[in-house]
Amino acid sequence: MIRCLFALALGGLAGSILGQYLSDDPFFQTVLPVCVALSCIGFTLILIVKAMSASGAVDPRAVQAAKDAGRTALARVVRIAATGSSINDQPVCDIELLVTPRSGHGPYRTTIRRLVNQARLPSMQPGAVLVVTQLDPERPEVVVDDAPDPDWIRRAETDTQVRNLSTADVWEAPRGRAPGRLRRIPGVVYPVLFAAGAVGILYPVWDVAGQLLEGKTPTEIRAEAEAAAAVEASMFTPGNLPAAIDAVTALSGTEVTEVGVYEDFVLVTAPTSPGVTTTDEWQFRDGEATHEGASSIQPQPEDVPRELFDVDAIDWAALPPLHDDAERLLGIDEEESRSLRVAREVWSDEKPTAPLTSVSLSDDYYSGWVEYGPDGSVRDMSGGAPGSEAAEASE
Repeated sequence: MIRCLFALALGGLAGSILGQYLSDDPFFQTVLPVCVALSCIGFTLILIVKAMSASGAVDPRAVQAAKDAGRTALARVVRIAATGSSINDQPVCDIELLVTPRSGHGPYRTTIRRLVNQARLPSMQPGAVLVVTQLDPERPEVVVDDAPDPDWIRRAETDTQVRNLSTADVWEAPRGRAPGRLRRIPGVVYPVLFAAGAVGILYPVWDVAGQLLEGKTPTEIRAEAEAAAAVEASMFTPGNLPAAIDAVTALSGTEVTEVGVYEDFVLVTAPTSPGVTTTDEWQFRDGEATHEGASSIQPQPEDVPRELFDVDAIDWAALPPLHDDAERLLGIDEEESRSLRVAREVWSDEKPTAPLTSVSLSDDYYSGWVEYGPDGSVRDMSGGAPGSEAAEASE
C-alpha cells in the first residue's frame, strides 16, 4: 500500500513539475511542494519497510498458526554473516541453518535473514542449536523462536541428533510468496498509479497534456500558450477594446480628446474635470482602469473644446479589424509594434474633423501609418514596405 501511495505521489510530483513549466496557473506552484513532501515521506517509509522486510519480519499470526500445527523444530547454526544493513544499530544477518523438522521433509539446510540483537550474537554462533518454526510444511522457510516453551529450551540444550548431523542438502524455496509475508502488488499497478497521479494533477491543463501525447515538445507547447495568451489579452482582439473603453471612461468620463490603443493597454486623454482646459490621462491595463495624472503635453486652452468627442458615438468593435487592412496597405504583416489612435484633426483656421482613426505599424525594417475616416474609408497613408500601396502613394 505504501508503494502504491508513493507511486501516486511521484506521479503527482511529475505532473506538477510539468504543469508549472507549461502553465502559469498558481495551482501548480501550490501543489508542487505538497507533492515533494509526500514523495519524500513515501520514499522514507518504503526504505523503512524494506529494511524491516529484509530483517525477516513475519506476520505473528502465521507463526502462531505454524506452532499450533506442530511445526516447531530444532536447527543448528551452520554459518552467520552480517549483511551490512542495520536497524536501530542492530545488525541484519544471514543465518544458514541445518533444520530437523519433526515430520514430512527430512533434514535440510536453508538460509534466513533476520535482525539479531547484539546481546544474542554469542548464542547464535555456528554450532548453536535454536528453536525454530517451519511456516509451511511444503516450503523451507523458518523463523527463530525467541521465546520458546521451557520444554523446547530443554530439548535444544540436550539434543544430540541435530548437533551430530554432519550435513544435509539445501532445500531451495520454490517460487511464489513466502508464508507469512504480505501479498505482492503486481508491478504493472505502479506505472498505472504513477500515470493516474500525473493525470490528476495535470487536469487543469489537460488540453496541454493532450498536445504532449500528439508529439509536441514542452517548449513548443509553452510558446504556443504564451502566444495564445498574448492574443487573448491584446486590445486588438475583438471584444477586448469595447470592454476596455467602458472601464476607463467610467473614470475619465465619455468626453475625451484622444484615445490611444496599444497591444496590452489603452490610454485615454480627457479634461481633468468637466469644463476645464487642462487634461489628464487614464489607463486600462491588466483588467484594471487607473488614473495616471496630468498629461505630459498640455493642449492650447482654446483647442480643448474643439478636440473633445464622445466615445459613445464610436463603434469600438469595428476598429480592431482595421489593423488587418493596414497590414495589407503597408505591406507589413509581421510587425514588431502596432498602435491605433482616435482623435479629431484640429486646425486653427478650419472646422475640426470628425474623430479619425490612425493605425501605425512597424517591423525591424519599415514603418508606416494609415488614416481612416468615420466610415472606415482610407483618408491618407504613408510609409510602408517598398512596393506596398502606401509606399507607392507616398511617392
